[in-house]
Amino acid sequence: MTEANHGLIAITGAAGLVGTGLRQQLRERGYRLVLLDRKPLTDCTDRETAVLVDITDQAAVTRHLAGCDAVVHLASCTTDAPWPEQVTLSVEGSISLFEAARAAGVMRVVYASSHHVVGYHPRSSVLDERAVLKPDSRYGVGKAFGESIGAMMAYKYDMRVLAIRIGNVNTKPIDRRRLGNWISWRDLGQLVSLGVTHPTLRFEVVYGVSDTTGRDYDNHAAYALGYRPQDRSEPFETEVLAQDPVPAQGSAQALAPSELTKGGAFSDNEFTGSPERLLP
Repeated sequence: MTEANHGLIAITGAAGLVGTGLRQQLRERGYRLVLLDRKPLTDCTDRETAVLVDITDQAAVTRHLAGCDAVVHLASCTTDAPWPEQVTLSVEGSISLFEAARAAGVMRVVYASSHHVVGYHPRSSVLDERAVLKPDSRYGVGKAFGESIGAMMAYKYDMRVLAIRIGNVNTKPIDRRRLGNWISWRDLGQLVSLGVTHPTLRFEVVYGVSDTTGRDYDNHAAYALGYRPQDRSEPFETEVLAQDPVPAQGSAQALAPSELTKGGAFSDNEFTGSPERLLP
């Protein structure tokens, strides 16, 4: 399928922040959309069909994926909530979605992973897709599970899966940390479209970042697929640093896990012991 074919794409978690912004990007690229969420959507266009469904109801999800060319899986636990919520939404939800897609014959899945799967790596390091997983949170563990099931589905069952480790999708970077993981809406739309249409994709992990050259991530795997980000973080640097200056060396802020690592506030949450173990 190519963009010109105006294929039918399902989006799970379509009522959320990322789903709402991504819908517009995919509509502009000519796709028709099936919007799956347990929350009602009332703002559908004539190119969209909304479906009220729980992602863990595998039989129902299978029915609603029938006829789709691909599915973008956004639905998950989006906070560092306790384990039961992570397991239900991010683990059981991903199992349900991938198995439903396979049963419905939908062999293209774009999985919304997160940079939090590598969140405990030092912020000063530049990572590519081969980096050792160091989740900074229960949320990050849930996202890492989704990458694993995606890989299995690709190699065992002949699916085509793109896992996008999304940083922060927004109109611009909002702080120093996000200068290195920010992605614009149109760049995210481009990455998702590559996952839907790339002819030789099997299983790939890429970072969901715009052009953040010299910062947190080496995104050569995305570039190899044809990704060419249209937006850059550099033009926002002066504004961001004025609002969020670099902390004084040796200060408590400078030595906090949120400052030392890529994970930010998730790295601080429930952290115990010395942050020295997070240093390179």
